[in-house]
Amino acid sequence: MIIIYGNSNIDLMQGNNFYNMPEIKNLNVTGSKKINHVLFNNNKMYLSTDFGIVVLDPIKREIKETYVLQQNAKLLGIQALASFNGKFYAATSEGIFTADESNPVLQNFANWTSIDNHTCRSIFLHKGSLYGTTSDSLFKINNNVLTGIYKSSAPILSIRTGINDFYVCESNNSIRSIKIFDQNANLIDSAGNINPRDVVEISANEIWEADYWEGMIKLSNRKNKELIRPNAIYSNATYNLQIQNDELYAIAGGENGWIYTFNGDGFSKYSNGNWTPYNRTVGTSSMDSILDIMDIAVDKRNNYLYAASFQSGLLELHPDNTSVVYKNTPYIQPQLGDNSYRIAGLAMDSNNNLWMSNYGAADQLVVKKADGSWQKFAFPYSVSEKTASQIVIDNADQKWMVAPRGVGIYVLNDNNTIDNKNDDKIKFIRTGLGLGNLPSNEVNCIAKDLDGKLWIGTADGIGIINCAESIMDVSGCDAELKIVKYDLNAGLLFQRENVRTIAVDGGNNKWIGTNNGIWLISDDAEKIIQRFHINNSPLPSNEINKIVVHPKTGDVFIATNAGLVSYRGVATEGSENNDQITVFPNPVAADYSGIIAIKGLVGNADVRITDAAGQLVYRTKAQGGQATWNGLNYLGVRPRTGVFYVFVTNADGSEAKAGKFIFNE
Repeated sequence: MIIIYGNSNIDLMQGNNFYNMPEIKNLNVTGSKKINHVLFNNNKMYLSTDFGIVVLDPIKREIKETYVLQQNAKLLGIQALASFNGKFYAATSEGIFTADESNPVLQNFANWTSIDNHTCRSIFLHKGSLYGTTSDSLFKINNNVLTGIYKSSAPILSIRTGINDFYVCESNNSIRSIKIFDQNANLIDSAGNINPRDVVEISANEIWEADYWEGMIKLSNRKNKELIRPNAIYSNATYNLQIQNDELYAIAGGENGWIYTFNGDGFSKYSNGNWTPYNRTVGTSSMDSILDIMDIAVDKRNNYLYAASFQSGLLELHPDNTSVVYKNTPYIQPQLGDNSYRIAGLAMDSNNNLWMSNYGAADQLVVKKADGSWQKFAFPYSVSEKTASQIVIDNADQKWMVAPRGVGIYVLNDNNTIDNKNDDKIKFIRTGLGLGNLPSNEVNCIAKDLDGKLWIGTADGIGIINCAESIMDVSGCDAELKIVKYDLNAGLLFQRENVRTIAVDGGNNKWIGTNNGIWLISDDAEKIIQRFHINNSPLPSNEINKIVVHPKTGDVFIATNAGLVSYRGVATEGSENNDQITVFPNPVAADYSGIIAIKGLVGNADVRITDAAGQLVYRTKAQGGQATWNGLNYLGVRPRTGVFYVFVTNADGSEAKAGKFIFNE
């Protein structure tokens, strides 16, 4: 089996073995390297690409030949290739070209003959006859003459052949169906109420469809729909991530340039190894009119879930699936000059009050109090636009709200009297000494670390607020623009990087997501611990939307513009004591070569591992509540089989504990 990726990388799968072939991905050519189609012929794989035909030998796992076709100095992109009666037929944007398969120099375009000059999207063989399609027409090719068979009112997206019949997927804004043709190319049936992108015939009465709206669909009798929902995130689009009550929420989004996108994919919850989607397509009826979900918050008292919609206000979803939608209230207001109710960010404070940012409204900060009453706040500053997004609450219960589109940050101190506005203090943070000293007014994110410091990610690096609680003092609290030296270069922290997200792990280290991948830096930003990008990791893209770290497991979840990926981090939140020490795996198998984790520790504990005789094998300091060991002693040798002991203590020795595990050589 051949597996083709969007970046033109190729995996060959034989049994349970995979063999990577990155030659096309790494090819140094100008223009697109997209692979459009594969023809299996004479134990070879013929890949139709945007730059020509690549012949791959899957047995030897090598590229045999490449046919680059040019007409009038124009490179012909190959959409598909078919083999019929000893000839190749190539579908291109300039028509159909044919050549003898036995010709030894198919690299020479002079050996290819044009039989039609219409843009051809696909070409295929079925029951001894050759067919092709344009964007909206199906035709039969006989003696190099094209005869029209069917004209669609919607674009033809794909063709699949079955045992006796073949299938045409077509879709636009009004027509969405699979047309079914018999072995003589007679239209005999169609399947509707779908939005098809591809189809495969399993048997004469069963086809499976790749649906643009609903994912994988099984069509029994080629009519009856059964949604096949794998245990996976609903949508590849992941705008935001949140961890609430130890559960991960992947939020589809969103906005693009702070304009709503009509995204109806909602959000997905990951809990105990299972994904549950929430949106109008999967039957969450309360979300029929809820689009562009931006953020999630959960009230721990009653497990009410709140979802921020960038079009439709605030959704309150109850555990029994009943719901309330809040918009057009005296508090949640429409964007000025628009009829949309744009809630962009949510945050629960220590008193169970829900704070939300109301983008573009006259009063950009709204709160639904723990008792169910409401209040709203405006920021009396002259700015170009009343923008509002992420909210972070500092250790003094002050609300920091990002104002995107080059505005800065607003800070509210309500003096713990939400309804008494006479004692409120408000501050506007931006660039400039004495004004906040941000590295840029284009603020993307704020993260509060374990010391209460606020790390502010902007379009031009990071500023650190070291005294957030004092922001309302007369002297204020400007951001520190830290100078660091990485490798041989010194400069301001992430200067000239568009810092899109910052996450803090249990060791107070910082995960920095940018348009150029990810950095894991030490708690004081002095050291780069890890660096991840598409060339050295499984990241599907360098454009990072959001990073969150699970406080108990240390798992790092990363949302990119090409999907979601996770990384097994080593830092977790520290426990109050060492009573819950766990070693994983235990026992350690003889063939195990991964990391051994000691979890459930007090923060930054001293950890020592000894053999049964008391000889020290390894010593380390926990990252937050977890320590790791690579299974090798100080000489780099794997110890012998036996029982090993773990001794853990905190800094003052008040929390000491021992554990043990079995290690197999």
